[in-house]
Amino acid sequence: MTDEPSLLGLDAPPARGAEAYRVLARKYRPQTFDSLIGQDAMVRTLANAFASRRIAHAFMLTGVRGVGKTTTARIVARALNCIGADGKRTEPTIQPCGVCGPCVAISESRHPDVFEMDAASRTGIDDIREIIDGTRYLPAEARTKVYIIDEVHMLSKNAFNGLL
Repeated sequence: MTDEPSLLGLDAPPARGAEAYRVLARKYRPQTFDSLIGQDAMVRTLANAFASRRIAHAFMLTGVRGVGKTTTARIVARALNCIGADGKRTEPTIQPCGVCGPCVAISESRHPDVFEMDAASRTGIDDIREIIDGTRYLPAEARTKVYIIDEVHMLSKNAFNGLL
């Protein structure tokens, strides 16, 4: 056997620093509602909504930079779509398992039914029309489609009106 990597690179040892670099805030991002710090009232409100099966169709999360708006949105997406470790859960839960397919895919930002849009860079009405067009179709894999629109205040006037 030779020390040279295969042509496909499958047998090659990882180069130094080849691990995907992630900002510390993302590396240590809370994965459950229990691990959110300083958001007790919001977590209690969401827990009551999930327990009574009266979950709103939209949430607006506000606050200064770094309070966990996007993190909370991702946890809500996991809570809405978690199917449990055994794959038998049929209802949303306030305690996403973190090991089922949807939970892992949402955590890794690769779930086809959870869309995260940065409105600071996609500010036009055409971007909003794309979202509205997508809502006409049922989810491909998940129980619920989730749209996370970050920095919504950066949308143009026409885009914001289109979203409303």
